Amino acid sequence: MKLTEEQRKEILRKILSIEARERLARIRLAKPEFAERVEEILIKLFLAGRIRDQLSDEKFKEFLKKLI
Repeated sequence: MKLTEEQRKEILRKILSIEARERLARIRLAKPEFAERVEEILIKLFLAGRIRDQLSDEKFKEFLKKLI
């Protein structure tokens, strides 16, 4: 299933707190390919029902550490 850019942004707004979205934006500036991969994983987890609550910045940092 191919999502539009607007659908992707809407899902990310649901998944990530404001602080976590700001962190993702900073990552995108430094490492655009990594940020894209993170977004893909988050969206897949959300669509599969594996992410139900919004991730705080702390939880998002934990998530990122697992990816590295």
